Amino acid sequence: MKAFKIIVLIAFVFISIASSAVFIGEKIGTDRTIPQITLEQDMIEVSLKATDEELLKGVTAYDEKDKDLTDRIIIESISGFTEKGVSKITYAVCDSDNNVAKASRMIKFKGYESPKFQVVDNLCFSLYEHIDIREMILAHDSLEGNITSKIIVTAEKYSTSVPGAYSLEVSVTNLKGDNSTITLPLIVEDRPLSVPTIELNEYLVYTAKGQTVDFDSYIVDAYDTMENSLRNQVTVESNVDFNQPGTYNVHYYVTDSNDLRGHSVLTVIVGE
Repeated sequence: MKAFKIIVLIAFVFISIASSAVFIGEKIGTDRTIPQITLEQDMIEVSLKATDEELLKGVTAYDEKDKDLTDRIIIESISGFTEKGVSKITYAVCDSDNNVAKASRMIKFKGYESPKFQVVDNLCFSLYEHIDIREMILAHDSLEGNITSKIIVTAEKYSTSVPGAYSLEVSVTNLKGDNSTITLPLIVEDRPLSVPTIELNEYLVYTAKGQTVDFDSYIVDAYDTMENSLRNQVTVESNVDFNQPGTYNVHYYVTDSNDLRGHSVLTVIVGE
């Protein structure tokens, strides 16, 4: 019995030594080094429609065991804006032993502009008209393109059945978190539907501080209910100060032979 116990003990010791040897061998054979990602620059400038090739420019990866891992780098994420037009981009790479390395830098989108609005029709109405304001206002973003579906329109004390000059607050935010908000006029008048029409090619214009706008150039035509042109009879009223950033409204008027007056409005946004 004693001899049997000694044999069992020896077998147990042998198995333990063998298991330890296998474990140590596995440890020695496993790569525990972390790959290294190298960035040539802390910030790069990229186009608005940047490709992966642009975003990965100047990024390399190396591992002691696998050597060059540059072709295995992926773009893990691109953040919202940390400031206008600037995001944080994070890269990741994995070696053959599933060791992962990450690195980040900043990217600046060249030529980026905040979302801008477009007004496609006159915001001056007769109270006898049916209007849908949302069909008249569009929004475009230099990164996402058309973001009209994200527009939010709010108005206080507004009624289509009560004549008056109202203000609309129009806001939109893109995926990067950049918000644009403007104030547009909404003018409801107690006038017949047969008044002359003044058609403009734009109803919202952006301009830089100090840069003037030729208001007359926005008139496409003016005509009465008989399609007679009244283009040369249109008058313009404006208080725009091109040296002072802000939102202004330019009013166009024309009167036909029946003494009926048409009215259109152009909003001018003077930037910084």
